[in-house]
Amino acid sequence: MVKGTKTQKYDKSDLDCELTNIAHVGEYQDWDDTMKTLRMVRPSEHKKIMRDREKAEVERLEQAEIRAQAAAGKKAAPAKKPAKGEVAEEEIVIDESEDANVELIEVIDEPENNKIEGSEPKVVKLKASCVIDYTNYEMASQEIAFKPTLMYASRSYKFSIKNTSLINLDFNFKIANTSTGILDAGPYSIIPKKGSIAPGCDDNFIVKYSPIEVEADNKRLLSANIRNLDPEKEKLIINVNGIAERPIIHFELPPTNYRERKEKDMTPVDAKFKIIEFDSLGTNIRNTKRFMAVNPTASGYEYEWEELQEEGKALKPMFKCVNPKGLILSGKKSEMVFEYTPDNIGEHESRWLFKIPSENIQQYFLVVGRVNEPNVLFESGKVRFGPLLL
Repeated sequence: MVKGTKTQKYDKSDLDCELTNIAHVGEYQDWDDTMKTLRMVRPSEHKKIMRDREKAEVERLEQAEIRAQAAAGKKAAPAKKPAKGEVAEEEIVIDESEDANVELIEVIDEPENNKIEGSEPKVVKLKASCVIDYTNYEMASQEIAFKPTLMYASRSYKFSIKNTSLINLDFNFKIANTSTGILDAGPYSIIPKKGSIAPGCDDNFIVKYSPIEVEADNKRLLSANIRNLDPEKEKLIINVNGIAERPIIHFELPPTNYRERKEKDMTPVDAKFKIIEFDSLGTNIRNTKRFMAVNPTASGYEYEWEELQEEGKALKPMFKCVNPKGLILSGKKSEMVFEYTPDNIGEHESRWLFKIPSENIQQYFLVVGRVNEPNVLFESGKVRFGPLLL
């Protein structure tokens, strides 16, 4: 057991371990102080044993404190005197009429042994290393305010925490409602949520705000439970707040890296375009892409799709919108379907405009198709027929 009163680090310090030769009385038994046994006792007997154990533990801690103060050259504090009027503890009497139905776990007593006469104790030097310190941390800000964010969209905030102590910083984040104090993450999440930071190192954290509804109060408390935190250090609590806005329409499109690929090719795609991407295995094959459009508003509206033809290019259309017009009711979804039928190998693009005339809403789309050549393989490179009779 190690107990310190100040920050200190010991590296390969010498400890004297005294070994004494002993002889067992009777038959040899394997033993160490971690071995335990279970027996059934009466409830009153269990209560008495547990109180005696508690007293013994308090006395052991007091003696350890006295020895620690003596080693530090400090004067031991006087023993506490019982206060006036303090009622003495009631003696617990074991009721023999009770049934033995309570489990009691006990450490197995050390087997009886005797010291071998004439043998001298042997002192072995042990190398011990330990660090005595409280956990401490540093971080730049303890408040996060997200910009207005549309429903079904996400914003991220990145911050770092540095461990300035000499021991590991073990953390576990929880998100609670500021009004009720109940654990309620709401539209927020944090990565990583649980882990450990090595001494002198820092770790990066990402808080995501992903609202799915417009709430009047999105305030939350992001708190970290840190083991062995310095009592003089404030608890790690971050105030998080965000504003959600309701969009007129939301498209549930699958993720694509087409924009990143074009940026690498030095042909960036305008940020106003949402991207719909196809992959076709061969030509003259009809490929279908389906996605949902959500109307989160309180009223329905009509929509329409329009392909934007480039001037001077009158090519055979490879892309087709199956439902160019339609109606999306309030709080409902509508399926959008596009088809891609390529007639030559390569990469093809088509620009479309989605419109909601009643809301004066427009959204540009870039529909991309890519033809991949089929990779055909044979299990065998030859066919050998056996001999046949004419």
